[in-house]
Amino acid sequence: MDPDTLGEVLSSRARLTIQSAVSVRPRTLGELSHLTGISVQGVLRHLKILRKLGIVEEVVLKPRTPKARRAYVAKAVTVGDYSSGDLVVVKSTDSVPSPPGQRGAESLEDLSGDLIVQRRRVREQARRLGRMIDVLVSDQQALLDGIDVKKLKSQEKLILTVLLTEETAEDGMKAMSRYYGVTDRRALESALSKARQNG
Repeated sequence: MDPDTLGEVLSSRARLTIQSAVSVRPRTLGELSHLTGISVQGVLRHLKILRKLGIVEEVVLKPRTPKARRAYVAKAVTVGDYSSGDLVVVKSTDSVPSPPGQRGAESLEDLSGDLIVQRRRVREQARRLGRMIDVLVSDQQALLDGIDVKKLKSQEKLILTVLLTEETAEDGMKAMSRYYGVTDRRALESALSKARQNG
């Protein structure tokens, strides 16, 4: 999926939900409305965009089911939405999956069971990752707050912020040199020394 198309899908939670759902199997308007929590008219607006992008198509149901005449299915691209809360985890492929029979001698029930278990595992890992990211963001803010309250000059605070937020101190020193023009290693060491003395 090209970046612009993916951007259009990701820019709307409803479109992401719709594309993920139709990637698994054909879905009716009623199903998509229920899954997204928006009206049928709202779903139709999103489907119009997805169809214009060429990644969803409308199919006529034959024989017609009692309630539905049409359904929507992924065309040329599949999207798996494994998001959890504010964490968005999306996997896309540029072609619809191969028919199940091409995987070997497994029965359809076995494949279905495997898929359900894998989806549950991925969603649980997404929840765990979301919690880890929350801790990371909290610790990062505590670090920045800790630097801010220290009795240091503004340049020393900048130096500390860069040095302590890069992967390594060496990366921090390279960033200070490349992007801020601070090449004096003594200034960097002085800022670190004052931070240690202040607390």
